Amino acid sequence: MIPTLVKHEWLRTRGLLGTLGAIVLVLVAAGTALTATGWPGISLIGMLMVVIPLGALIPALQIGLTIHYWQSSYSRTGYFTQSLPVRGSTIYAAKMLWALLISLAGLLVSVLLLIAAWPVIAGQMGTDRNPFAVIQQMWSTGAAVTSTPLLLAGIMLFVGMILVWPIQYFFAASVGSETPLNRLGLGGPVIVFLGLYLALQILTFLGMAAFPWGIAMVDGQLGVERWSMFTEMAAGTASSDDIMPIGFLPVVLLVTLVCLLRTVHSWRSRVSLV
Repeated sequence: MIPTLVKHEWLRTRGLLGTLGAIVLVLVAAGTALTATGWPGISLIGMLMVVIPLGALIPALQIGLTIHYWQSSYSRTGYFTQSLPVRGSTIYAAKMLWALLISLAGLLVSVLLLIAAWPVIAGQMGTDRNPFAVIQQMWSTGAAVTSTPLLLAGIMLFVGMILVWPIQYFFAASVGSETPLNRLGLGGPVIVFLGLYLALQILTFLGMAAFPWGIAMVDGQLGVERWSMFTEMAAGTASSDDIMPIGFLPVVLLVTLVCLLRTVHSWRSRVSLV
């Protein structure tokens, strides 16, 4: 059943996805052409036209799919979706799977477009024009300070942090469509997301205080070192910048898990379109 539902998601969102992809492709192509001129100011604008759309592609895809999720589940065609002879959790699983797959596809497209535009950008920056040589150099630099498993874990963590957003967006869309917030239309999901964002900021602060550790260079290798948020705040401008706190990670993962479970519960027993 999930493959069938995913197929319908593709059929219903391909226009949106194609439009967003085409916009980014046109902007990157135009930006690359402007960068290639080498003219002062124009080339800078060109590089911005490459970097900004590539950075915005994944968020745009995720937000676009979230709007479609809300419209198809609770707004325009919500009654039809909720009346399907399929468990709500199955419908949600298919929609979430599609959003995660598109997020990964967006990441892949962003990387490929950056590789394609890199020779022109590198020519203006005075760096190596071969993107694969740059990637190999970055990998060698990372491998020199940490083990390969940890390096791969870091890459997977980066990808994972991209995938938490659809889960949180869909949570806001579902909980914001429950009674009585559903009376506000799209305002309900917006209010829930703002509340989630505020709560996540507070919990992240508490998480970094409760887990005072960070990743830093220790004897030429990346390692875990004690890091006090309050000490850094007291130091002000004199604080060290060579350590990345990791106390936020358990908080983000836990909050995302709660959002996932709460959304499943919403589909199972709290859906209201009245």
